[in-house]
Amino acid sequence: MTILGFALALLMFAGQPPGAGKAASEYDKTVDFAKYRTYKWSHAPEDYRPKVHDLLVADIDKEMAALGFTKTEDPKADLTLRYFTLRSSQIDLKQLEKAEREGRKDKPTSYDMGKLVVVLRETSTDKRVWAANTQEYMNPDVAKREETIRQAVAKVFQTYPKPKK
Repeated sequence: MTILGFALALLMFAGQPPGAGKAASEYDKTVDFAKYRTYKWSHAPEDYRPKVHDLLVADIDKEMAALGFTKTEDPKADLTLRYFTLRSSQIDLKQLEKAEREGRKDKPTSYDMGKLVVVLRETSTDKRVWAANTQEYMNPDVAKREETIRQAVAKVFQTYPKPKK
């Protein structure tokens, strides 16, 4: 039974494209994040798909509220927030190499990838205090992509630094 479980786990990971699923962040370790209470959206490039943009804004606002932030339009908000997205395709290079070795000319599997970057800057100084990103496999089924986007936003915000006590 253990071998079957291991094989299933291996298949699950083999089906994922490389480099997907992890969130990374950088933050200013000298900053006391507990002092920040408000944020406003900064003008940023919007995702070219209006539905995706609306979903990203709503989920990011939800995560910010869960961290104790209040969204405002006040120019003196503590932080400004922006997001950026990038969509790309990746080819399974191992599969391509194997096909070439075997003399096959079949088209290699490609994966649509979506990258999300969220940036917080101190409004008064424009100093970046936190930035995080993740890259996710985008399911070909459009109906399942919304859940992937929600998970990506949640992963990014899991990297937000804990306020000093």
